[in-house]
Amino acid sequence: MSNQTITPNNTLGSRLIRSTWRDVTVHDTVESWNWNMNIFEIYDEIKDWTESDQLNVLRYAYQYFNKDTMINELATHLTAESITSN
Repeated sequence: MSNQTITPNNTLGSRLIRSTWRDVTVHDTVESWNWNMNIFEIYDEIKDWTESDQLNVLRYAYQYFNKDTMINELATHLTAESITSN
């Protein structure tokens, strides 16, 4: 995933980036976190989402925030899956 360019279109690699939990793109969600939320607030927002939606948004956020290790730690905590190798 590190070689992919992330743009606010309809796909991220082969994954659909429109969430199943509301009609907003993953890009819009992650963009709303920028400078507005800390990692604990992000956790509170996504903790009840499906694992698929959590991974989808956190994979995007990991790239969007320049491979921030806290995003990976959150993904590992919520889903037991590291997103660094994706």
